[in-house]
Amino acid sequence: MLGNRDLLIHRTAVSLLSLQFNHCGIQECSPGYQYGFYMKPYHLIHFVLKGSGTLETEGRTYNVRAGQAFYIPSGTSGHYQASRTDPWKYTWIGFFCDSRSPFVEMLFGKDRVTDICLPPDELERLILSILTVTDPRLQNVRSYSRNEYPGEQFFPVSQPEKCLEVNSRMLHLFARLIETQACYCPSSIREKDYAQDARAFIDSCYSEPIKIQDVADVLHIHPNYLCSVFKTAYGQTPREYLKALRMERASTLLLRTEQPVSTIAASVGFSSPFQFSAMFKKYFGLSPAAYRKEG
Repeated sequence: MLGNRDLLIHRTAVSLLSLQFNHCGIQECSPGYQYGFYMKPYHLIHFVLKGSGTLETEGRTYNVRAGQAFYIPSGTSGHYQASRTDPWKYTWIGFFCDSRSPFVEMLFGKDRVTDICLPPDELERLILSILTVTDPRLQNVRSYSRNEYPGEQFFPVSQPEKCLEVNSRMLHLFARLIETQACYCPSSIREKDYAQDARAFIDSCYSEPIKIQDVADVLHIHPNYLCSVFKTAYGQTPREYLKALRMERASTLLLRTEQPVSTIAASVGFSSPFQFSAMFKKYFGLSPAAYRKEG
């Protein structure tokens, strides 16, 4: 037998890991070409293949050059302009994801502009591969030229099989980006808001028999450090927060449902109903049965 298992998905809220393709493209800009928008419902990343330009977003201006990428989160306005002397050629990808997505943070951290380690020619081929799904003319094209494809040419992705195919190719692009960033630019993975991430993980996984070590493992930090930053942020340790969350959820189920105590115990992460009952009585001063009766 051969097999594998995705531990990242097993230990993390799936919604945080979901990436859904919206659109992509490639453009060789004229000197001074500019584009702006108030906000978009999706996230947007531009990869600069050649030349340079400027990005304005969130009240700041960035100078961006070849070998870099800039990120505009959903709900954020943006305006960017090609250099008048060295106009850029860029490719972009728009996608939907949770704003706390670890994949975006692995690329940009808290920044809006970052160096990209993936070679520009490979990056261009990966984007062209996505475009090939709806434009067969690009099947053997390795580099885009506006002289060969003048004007704006967009093709809709409408068939179910093509929706799946463009998304799979986009995921491959992200896999290569993150692989190269991790291998060659470990400093690009910025310090995270560990307390917020830990709380989000606990909120989504409290019904499983998780331990604080599991939370620390997901965040790749020592559990003692996790306890320190969590208590600073929320005034209690992760263990105290997890216990309170489970007990409050259990109390709601006891009062609002007729589920057996053993079922409720399992639904809030306890493999043993006896262990659950003992902790519940210590927390509320009543056994689960007595709590339900007095409810």
